[in-house]
Amino acid sequence: MRWLLVENASADLLEPGEIAVPGIAAAITYNPEVVFAPGDQMPGFIPGIKVQVFHGLNEDKRGIDYKERGLFDLYCTEGPIRTAMLKPFEKRNGYFRIRETGWPKLDALFDMPGDKICHDRPQILFGSTFTPHLSGAEALFPEIKRLSQSGRWQWLVTLHPKMAKQTVARYLSLENENLSFYGTGSVLELQHRADVIVSDNSSILQEFLLLKKPVVTYKNRDPQACMINITKPGDLENAILKALTPDDALIKAIEAYGPSMTPFLDGASSGRVLDAVEEMIQGGWKDTKPANLWRNFKMRQRLKYKNFRY
Repeated sequence: MRWLLVENASADLLEPGEIAVPGIAAAITYNPEVVFAPGDQMPGFIPGIKVQVFHGLNEDKRGIDYKERGLFDLYCTEGPIRTAMLKPFEKRNGYFRIRETGWPKLDALFDMPGDKICHDRPQILFGSTFTPHLSGAEALFPEIKRLSQSGRWQWLVTLHPKMAKQTVARYLSLENENLSFYGTGSVLELQHRADVIVSDNSSILQEFLLLKKPVVTYKNRDPQACMINITKPGDLENAILKALTPDDALIKAIEAYGPSMTPFLDGASSGRVLDAVEEMIQGGWKDTKPANLWRNFKMRQRLKYKNFRY
């Protein structure tokens, strides 16, 4: 197995023993049988069955409508809502399959044992997305700074790896006995440790809800009954207090969230994805996707790959 890291993705995110190919040409030479992508873009000039494994549950940050662009042979969905979105395209176009597998990222979340340490004060996790108009990192900074200086709570801060460097630097400057900054490699451990998460539109809040814990969101685009959503930074403290002592209505909404998003909460989604791919390989799947000449041309330009022999 090999990783292809494009644009701003860093090899620092790879686990020990994982290998990245040095570029598009090397990926083509590697001649993969299957190519997985967590996003909705896939270069057609790389060989192999193209598989989309979605990043997040149900809707992405642009809304619930998904535009099927003819780039994938197989869509591995996390649950019935996304499956229903794609079914009309599958029936009409016929060049791809859909398999409901669950979200593979959740396997590691459910496989990790819960935090057994008894902490001396509430643990508040802050996780934010990097997209400026969807992120609360800058807006919430002064309030998090103020709250972290009180010593009332222990703050655990982790930011998206693509977060602006100046924003990361600001949060790093806050580190003290009440606030610690962590890299993305610690996210699963932090989710099990934290009592409450403060977030915005990051998919980390979905994972936290699946652990049946309270979520405080800042300007979430689609606030749910299971979230405590605020629109003013000054409301953060009271929202956290509410999350630390949730009422019955909030608890019931949190417990209902997971099953409403995906029926696969067993930590075995990755195996179902591999089974779906193996089914296609053994069945002799033939690529009948549209040529997508213009989209592939734009991807070549963006990825700086100009060899038009492939």
